Order: sequence, then structure tokens, then C-alpha cells
Amino acid sequence: MATGAMAQKKRTLNDLRAKIDEIDDALHDLLIRRADVSRAIAKVKQSGADGKGTLAPAMYPAREAQILRRLLARHRGDPPASVIVRIWREIIAASLQAQSAFHLHVYGGKNAAAFFDLAHAYFGSLTPIHEHVRALIVVQACADEPNTIGIVPLPEIEESNPAWWTQLTAAGQVGPRVVAKLPFISNGEDNPVSAYAIGGVEQEPSGDDTTLLRLETAGDLSRARLQDLLQKAGFEANLISALRGEKSGPGIVLVAVDGFVGGSDERLDALRAQGGSSVLCVDPVGGFANPVVLPAGKDEQ
Repeated sequence: MATGAMAQKKRTLNDLRAKIDEIDDALHDLLIRRADVSRAIAKVKQSGADGKGTLAPAMYPAREAQILRRLLARHRGDPPASVIVRIWREIIAASLQAQSAFHLHVYGGKNAAAFFDLAHAYFGSLTPIHEHVRALIVVQACADEPNTIGIVPLPEIEESNPAWWTQLTAAGQVGPRVVAKLPFISNGEDNPVSAYAIGGVEQEPSGDDTTLLRLETAGDLSRARLQDLLQKAGFEANLISALRGEKSGPGIVLVAVDGFVGGSDERLDALRAQGGSSVLCVDPVGGFANPVVLPAGKDEQ
């Protein structure tokens, strides 16, 4: 290569690298500004936005999902969408840590490494993790420690006693319930490992949600009859797990229903009324903003 051409190539590379440095500085400045705004939000929460001096929770899964959905909807080109989600989850996790020094209790039984990866991908790579070999212990740890998030495996269709989800806390009560489903982004294929995140945070609507209902039913109530009762009450629901009682005793089931269901939702009263003596108890036990499913090929490296 001629000397002049080599010099021009070097100048071009230096110019492009200077642009990268300029962009990096701008990104860094924006991250600092974002952290400042996040601290201001924390002060507003701690002062009690309702004027009663209540301490607002630091974690808002619905808001976080809305941020990610908006960014993914406007994203184009490189990097892949999964990288965008990972970057912003780190940013969000750092903001949460600045507002509340939470830590993670993670199921460490079968496929433990995969659950650790899910926990760090969603709650930040630096968030401390405590490992437990049983999901039920994760739930108990979250019940004992308010500033704690747990990562547990999805329930089995047929559960034996004790099932971890039977220990979740109903909406409006103090204690852990489901707050997110991991991973938040997928390519439409079944994920090798999926999980629920649980914690003492009330579910709020994000615009595209799933709510989990725990029902205690009479022993003679069939699944077909339960499905019929749910539909008549206005729920589109799928059975997630069932824990049957001994002989004809009561059973406990976990169902996922489309949309957000608050504790005062009229459909809950309708279900209780229609179920009569067959439906002994109905409680929302959290839920999640539905994960984003990317079109085929959208997230190719």
C-alpha cells in the first residue's frame, strides 16, 4: 500500500475512533444523569407521594417492562435485541440497588447455573446471591426478609406436598408473591429453563399481563368444572399446577389468567359465588408483565 493511502487510512481510523470516544462520553453523561434522576425518584418515594409519609417500594416490575417494550419497539440494527435488554436490566438493577439494598435468594437445585444466569440477567451481575437447594426455602427466606427477591422454578403440573407456591402471599398482604417471569425476552421457542421472580411487591398493570390465582377447591371439583367456572366468571385461564388433597379432601390449584387482576376485581366475587361450596378460597398471588417474544430472526447475532 502506498504511503499516502496508509496515512489516509490511519487518519480515517483515528477520526472514527474519535467519534466512538465522543459517543462513549455522551452515553456516560446520560447514565450519570439517569442515576441523578433515579435518586430524585427515590427521594419522592421515601417522602410519601400520597402525603401520608408512606415508603413506596423501589421495584416496579410493570414500569420496568414498559421501558423495555418501548425500547425494543424502536430498536433497529445492531446490537441484537437481547443485548439491549441485558444492558437496560443492568441499568435498572443499579438504580434499584441505589434505592434499596436488596439481594437475591435463588433456587440452586437442578440446573442451578441456569437459574443463576436468569437472576443476574434480570437483577444485575453484581447483586448478591444466596443459594438454596429447595424452592420452598427460597419462599421462606423472602417471607422473612422484606428487601429480598427470590428466583424459583416454574411449578410442576402435578405437585406433591409441600409445593412452594402454596406459601405465596395473597395480594394486599405482607409477604412474597410472583413479580416477574424470566427470561423477559425470547425468540418464541421454549426456553430451556424459565423461572418466576418472587418478592413483597404488589402487581400493577403493564398493559400486557398475566395474573396467578391460587384456589382451594372441594375434593370432588373436576378440572373441567373448574375451567367452566373460571370462564363463566370472565377469566381466560390455564392450569399451572395442582396439589390434590388426600382422598376427597380439598385440593389447591394454581392458574394463570390473561390480564391484570387486582384484589378487588369483581370477577373474583363472581367466581366465588358461582363456585359455591366447591370453591373454598380464591387469592391473586401476584403475576407478571408478559415477556416479549421476538419475531423469527429478529435477534440473530
